[in-house]
Amino acid sequence: MNAKTTGSWVVIAMAVIGVLVVLFSKSAAVEAAYPVEKAKVSFSRKVLTRVKGLWNGMQARAENVRLRTEVASLAMEQAEIARVRDENARLRAALQYREGLVGTWVAAEVLSGGGAAAGVRKTLRVDKGSLSGIVEGAVVSSPAGLVGRVVSVTPHTAEVLLVTDPALKVACYVEGADGVGGILSGGTDEKLVLRYFKDTAGLPVRPMVFTSGRGGVFPPGILVGTLLESSLKGAESLRQGEVQPTVDFATLEDVFIRCEK
Repeated sequence: MNAKTTGSWVVIAMAVIGVLVVLFSKSAAVEAAYPVEKAKVSFSRKVLTRVKGLWNGMQARAENVRLRTEVASLAMEQAEIARVRDENARLRAALQYREGLVGTWVAAEVLSGGGAAAGVRKTLRVDKGSLSGIVEGAVVSSPAGLVGRVVSVTPHTAEVLLVTDPALKVACYVEGADGVGGILSGGTDEKLVLRYFKDTAGLPVRPMVFTSGRGGVFPPGILVGTLLESSLKGAESLRQGEVQPTVDFATLEDVFIRCEK
């Protein structure tokens, strides 16, 4: 083997050795970096993912709270709109009712149930009194029907005896047949009782009961209630019936009082 050939093999051997050294060094470097890269990936997947999840959860809860607040606010707004709409309808009905009344009627707001005679008589108190021309005995009505009669007055208030009280007597007639009338008063369980009216086959099912105007105390034509059923009482073929009042006294807010002023 000549010197030229020997030199070539030496060069080749040195190149191979150099490549091996480079490869070994690169492998060693990769191996050295492995623990760091492994820890980085582990940290990213476990710690950062959990932190991100917690953050997203906090944002979701905050968004949930915000949405719940908005929903509650919208519900309150809708309730207020409904209340205003109902109030508007009630006032319109009261205005139309007042325009249809004959004579002078004063609008009054119900202050409370009961009154000076609470527990003894069925009454309510309103916010109009003698300064508004209200006097004892004045008739009290509402768009729903007859309410009662004023029994006591102060300068700014009046106490009303309700039609549901047995002490208040009202001359009434039943729709659907001429001459079918009787005396109505309070009964039991907030029902009214119509007494002393004659039997007739001309009455419709559940006819309406109105004031007749007889006696001159209550003006005629004020709705009182619905005749539910009746039965014969006494030997003169007179009937007695149960009447459901059209006024809901538990929710009554406004009334009209007939004024002589």
